[in-house]
Amino acid sequence: MNCKFLDHGLAIGYDSVVKPCCAWTGDQTWKKQNHLSQVSLDTWHQTNSVIAIKNQLSQGDWPKECTVCEQAEFENRGSIRGDGASAYDNYNSNDITLEIRPGSVCNFACQTCWPEASSRVAQYYHQAGIMDIKSINSNVIKQFDFLEPIAHRIRDLIILGGEPFYDKDCLRFLKWATHNLTARLIMFTNGSAVDWEWVDSYPGKIVLVFSIDAVGRAAEYIRFGTDWAVVEQNLQKARTHPKVELRVNITMSAYNFHYVNDVIDLLTPDWPAVVSFGIPDELHFRESIIPIKHRDKIIEKLQKSLENIQQAAIESGQKSHATNALTSLIGNLQTQSWNQESFAKFQNFVMNMDRVKKIQIGDYCSDVADMLVE
Repeated sequence: MNCKFLDHGLAIGYDSVVKPCCAWTGDQTWKKQNHLSQVSLDTWHQTNSVIAIKNQLSQGDWPKECTVCEQAEFENRGSIRGDGASAYDNYNSNDITLEIRPGSVCNFACQTCWPEASSRVAQYYHQAGIMDIKSINSNVIKQFDFLEPIAHRIRDLIILGGEPFYDKDCLRFLKWATHNLTARLIMFTNGSAVDWEWVDSYPGKIVLVFSIDAVGRAAEYIRFGTDWAVVEQNLQKARTHPKVELRVNITMSAYNFHYVNDVIDLLTPDWPAVVSFGIPDELHFRESIIPIKHRDKIIEKLQKSLENIQQAAIESGQKSHATNALTSLIGNLQTQSWNQESFAKFQNFVMNMDRVKKIQIGDYCSDVADMLVE
């Protein structure tokens, strides 16, 4: 057993800790030893700690840091380790992917996002009494000279925020990248503030990954801050822009199980290069909180989406991936018992978020609002 991220992956977290991938769960010792201030990125893959992990995997033993992939593979789900086997198949030995988060300032406060990834979510969590904003461990990277020794090795660059087109530190990094890199740039965006002049100026290929969980009014609630008309306009422009490969990520949660079909309907006439389906870690966002009597309506919509996907002109691998994601969701809704405790937690979360955001879910997502009165 091996993991190509241990040879080619470099992920710099919000806490400025270096790890091979975003799923890595290092302990305090790892974080201290692998802080950006303590390592040389050029030789990081050859350090004793990384080599020890490689050796452990090669003996068929899962390291404690790899729990996410171990669990995913145990459940016969796709894992990041598995994705790396194909993603790095044509890499030379010296090539690397750099994943970096230059900042966490965002103009959205998405309902399933986490405070470390969005300054606005952090603000609302603080106002709701869910967490103390001072406890967030986020070190903003303002200078990027430390990347110069590996700039020529970066084949793929993954940028996360915050919202990269909104955060001033992210924008500073994009300017640095324009002058120092030719790597393929993969950027996750909420689609609200795409800088098309910068897109035209960057010398390399650009992949824009739009995060879309619903359309119209539902989108404006679930990804709070959305002006749907603006996001849709940028999405359509990305479809036809000669320098852009369009991808879409859908986070499937209790907020949007009723509305995933609308996203599928939006995408099927001209399916993006990749459509991925994410799942929140928190149980109070998952299938088991949906009351039994509300599930048939969701399942009926999802089955219609499956039919549309099967009939659409979609690349076979992508068609299979989307089919598997929706089939899994349907299966969970059909078989999982109702978790009343998690449902109550979801109710409370919605109530608190609506209170501090000064909105009402019923004005945007009537199906979810109806479900919450159980």
